[in-house]
Amino acid sequence: VACRAMFALSLLMLVASASAVATTARTVAPAAVAARIVRVAAPLRMQAGEASPPLSSLDPEANRPRPAAPPVEAPAGTETLPPTSFLSLIEQAAAATEKALADGSRLLEVEFPPVPLSKLEDSAISAYDLLSANLQLVLEYAQRLNRVLNASPDQSIAITLPDAAERVRATEYLGDAEPAPGVRLWALSGGDAQPSPFGFLTSLVKSSDAAVEAAPWASAYIVLGVSCAELPSIRKLAELDDSTPIIAFNLKLDTLRGDLGLPGFPSKETHHAFLSRLKPVYYMRPRSYSLSLSRPPFLLSYQGVLFRCYPEGYQTLLDRGQGSYRRVCVQQRRPALGAFKAELTRALKVARRGESLVAASAWRH
Repeated sequence: VACRAMFALSLLMLVASASAVATTARTVAPAAVAARIVRVAAPLRMQAGEASPPLSSLDPEANRPRPAAPPVEAPAGTETLPPTSFLSLIEQAAAATEKALADGSRLLEVEFPPVPLSKLEDSAISAYDLLSANLQLVLEYAQRLNRVLNASPDQSIAITLPDAAERVRATEYLGDAEPAPGVRLWALSGGDAQPSPFGFLTSLVKSSDAAVEAAPWASAYIVLGVSCAELPSIRKLAELDDSTPIIAFNLKLDTLRGDLGLPGFPSKETHHAFLSRLKPVYYMRPRSYSLSLSRPPFLLSYQGVLFRCYPEGYQTLLDRGQGSYRRVCVQQRRPALGAFKAELTRALKVARRGESLVAASAWRH
């Protein structure tokens, strides 16, 4: 009888314990249970030789996107401002290139408007007018780099055109295949050979499969007049002669990148593998915008310039007219055009308290 009583008492205690455990499990929060499971399972996985879960999977704050750093206001007088003449512009571009070369850079980009903005907006200007202006500017630019790049009398700077037909046309414009001491003309396709009688067809039908030749005497290649279809040829040249600097001169790469990946054009891999390695050492891009207001004058036109002179940062400048600029901010990374426009609009300070701007529209130069 005593044994039966003890057995019944033990059975009742076991049932009561099980009921208490079930009640506790129902009242514990699911998050706490999950945390206990993670804490218990992690040592087991580590004992089995598996990696422990990353902290970001346990902490929801770790995966939350962080806001971008705001632009840095630049103290007055610490950055170079855009020049007032093309002569000063070439001097600035050459000085920035020399500093980048001294730092070990070999793939460079120089970009600026080759003609005044008033002419650039003229619909009558042609591609050959722009090429002629670029030929004059690149010759002055190359002459200023002579003292840095041409270490021996046998070396010359190669002003590189897309093909032999373009090189012959440039020779006729400049008057000689060697328009200045230490400066010679070259072609990505064809080198310095004479074009065939049907060479004009190569200028009409651009191809990225053309054979590329490197100049054995070149101390640097300054490439201009290249279209989107010929961008892979610059990449081939860089692979053939990886020790010689290549400078993309006024190629409008921002525009050419937009055609990559389209039918009949090179793939976007050209940008990811090559164009993204080009360092903008001198970059000046003016932009014009208009802003709609809910009060007079209702439509406000304004201009700005995104400007960089290596090794300085990218400046957002508000054009005040007569060659005067107001520095809005300076950033180490090149801002997107949308961010550039937003900074310019914010710098106008035209909205009154409680009043919002109606709309903003832009057109490209």
